[in-house]
Amino acid sequence: MLQVGLIGLGADWETRTRPAIEKLRQRLEVRSVYAPVLPQAEQAAAELGCSVAPGLLSLVERDDLRALLVFDGAWYGGVPAQFACRAGKAIFLAGSLLEHLAVAEPLRRHTAESGVTVMPDFGHRYTPATSRLRELIATRLGKPKNITVTAYIPVHSDIDFKATHAATRNALGTAIDWCTCVVGSGSASARVNTESPELYTRLEFRRTGPEGPSCVASINVADVACRTGEVPATGSSPVRLHVEIDCASGRACVDGPINLTWEAGGEQRVESLAADRPELEVMLDHFSRRAVGGLIPVPTLDDVCRAFELADAALGGL
Repeated sequence: MLQVGLIGLGADWETRTRPAIEKLRQRLEVRSVYAPVLPQAEQAAAELGCSVAPGLLSLVERDDLRALLVFDGAWYGGVPAQFACRAGKAIFLAGSLLEHLAVAEPLRRHTAESGVTVMPDFGHRYTPATSRLRELIATRLGKPKNITVTAYIPVHSDIDFKATHAATRNALGTAIDWCTCVVGSGSASARVNTESPELYTRLEFRRTGPEGPSCVASINVADVACRTGEVPATGSSPVRLHVEIDCASGRACVDGPINLTWEAGGEQRVESLAADRPELEVMLDHFSRRAVGGLIPVPTLDDVCRAFELADAALGGL
């Protein structure tokens, strides 16, 4: 059992966060909650049967807490991660990859030296469709050869340029990390292809030795209106990935977090994985195992930096 404190509740507390925590009651024991809006903190504490912390620092410094869960990163920035590292406590950071970049760059060396687990939210790696795809690559499809990704951003192209650029950068970093996770090996380089009428990022994974030839990924970022025909709201929402992937022994299509189509060896399947565990529940499960001394691998701040090094290299080519 891992004793944790909650920092912030986030916009999807009722629909995403609280259900995941409740499903993991055998693994996570929430002992205190801190949120800037006191009535929200009091309601969450009542629901979870824990106390309300009077302040952020007082929560971090509690002796009975071994880890922290941050669900409102945009509000607190990198402060909770800095406090957690000083206190030697593991911390999970919900939010987009771009939000974590400001935390990652100054803290990555400190976390490596101290051994503190800082796990950013890499929800795109843990969706039911992605988890199932990785199983199929290992058992039926074989190594990826070509990947085509369309990353849909939640900001319409006619809206403020700064918001659109940030959303594009976040979507590209997310798609690059997804490809890196699925391919699983090989050094990567990225560039924008300017020889085609449609600009896209070309990501190449160079394998050596017995692992075989390289895998090439083509990533295009489009606003969600291209998919739905409607102008979306300007609020924050996850990047949606649509992926076509050709492998050594088959091919597959991933459309969002739960839909997967694949074919291999003359067999074709359409799978809807809505009944599988959602990505946040899986991430918190892995985080809790790691925080109590387990060896299960989890994403790190280095992964955040690596994704945006490639994304910014590609965007710099425009």
